[in-house]
Amino acid sequence: MKLLKNIIVLFVFIVFLTSLVQAAETTVYTVKRGDTLSKIAHYFDVNIEKIISLNKINNPDVIRIGQKIKIPVKKVTYQVKRGDSLWEIAKKFRVNIKTLIKINQIKNPRVIYAGQKIMIPTNSGEVRYTLASRSYDSHFIWPVQGRLTSEFGWRIHPIRKEKHFHTGIDIAVPIGSPVYAAEEGIVIYSGWKNGYGNLVIIKHRDNKLTYYAHNLRLLVKKGERVKQGRIIALSGNSGDSTGPHLHFEIRVGNRVVNPLQYLNKRYLLNGFRV
Repeated sequence: MKLLKNIIVLFVFIVFLTSLVQAAETTVYTVKRGDTLSKIAHYFDVNIEKIISLNKINNPDVIRIGQKIKIPVKKVTYQVKRGDSLWEIAKKFRVNIKTLIKINQIKNPRVIYAGQKIMIPTNSGEVRYTLASRSYDSHFIWPVQGRLTSEFGWRIHPIRKEKHFHTGIDIAVPIGSPVYAAEEGIVIYSGWKNGYGNLVIIKHRDNKLTYYAHNLRLLVKKGERVKQGRIIALSGNSGDSTGPHLHFEIRVGNRVVNPLQYLNKRYLLNGFRV
């Protein structure tokens, strides 16, 4: 029975690896009627100077229809599965559908096919949040939308089976779900760390830190500045974990605090009250 469970988990892991991959650092955009360099930079949330430098543009006021422009952008490429719609993909990654249509140069948003690769911008300024993810008690937003499975405080450790202080909260989400920066800050750690598995740590103002653990894939590097809502990882089951979820911590200095005091408890996360 245990062998069968491991095979199923491995199969799910492989499926997500094939449908979600981190793409290269640049993409190519074809200029359309009405485009300007500043508009293109806005759509991709990229500094216009970077576009000018990368493409060696002499006059940023002059671009032509059909011109190919390289865009330095952090992105995830999603491979469309049978039954997907562009609206569902936009909702899953919390990206404005107009931005999705624009950067993928989709002519008919109602027509996508299985196997098609859709670029998801992870540094897009077009990300939108529902009441389920917006915090009214502080400036922190929920890093994922899922089911709260374990709260902050003393509990029986699910692996060691002994009393242990849980330093954060656990939110169950499917493997490969987008993980968002809860607040703007600087990445001070991105890598493997003991029981945390694949971990991202972000330093914020007021000496606060946020931890995002057990990820499948990390999409940011140490020293990188990230905006609130930036996709920083894809959730997983790495490290000391009994199932797919995100372990989320907030620390003030070296002191762990209850994230639920910083994240609003009055709203729903995908239908589950927290």
